[in-house]
Amino acid sequence: YKTFKGKSWQKATAAAAFGFPGICFGMFIIMNIVALSQGSSDAVPVTTMIVLLVLWFGISTPLVFFGAYFGYKQEAIEFPVNTSSIPRQIPDQPWFMGVPFSLIVGGILPFGACFVELYFILASVWTDQYYYVFAFLLLVFGILIITCAEITVLFNYFQL
Repeated sequence: YKTFKGKSWQKATAAAAFGFPGICFGMFIIMNIVALSQGSSDAVPVTTMIVLLVLWFGISTPLVFFGAYFGYKQEAIEFPVNTSSIPRQIPDQPWFMGVPFSLIVGGILPFGACFVELYFILASVWTDQYYYVFAFLLLVFGILIITCAEITVLFNYFQL
């Protein structure tokens, strides 16, 4: 915040301490009220809500303010290079760097990696051949995560 010449660090700290957690807690309260009004057994007990408030205001909020105080006492980060004020022309990108190709490949590759595995799992379920479906689903999920990570690294490298 100090590097970008921010002036009101107290307001930014208060927004960080109360803004996002407040929105999340508010949505949680609303969903819990709806669950209670419908008589659901999934509703969170009042004591748990009080514990969450104590965690928020007793641990999270003071840590945000302590971190902001000590962070503001530090020197601002100095960048090792200066940017040039002379604009340079950006060259045209090749066809495989466009948005449509990136969207298609970024979606097809993870889908293709998981589709074959899920096809075999569902085919075995449909033919009444049960085996460790959840273990294979965990394996497919791992393959999906690895494939998505590889695609992310690849397209980030392409964009450099």
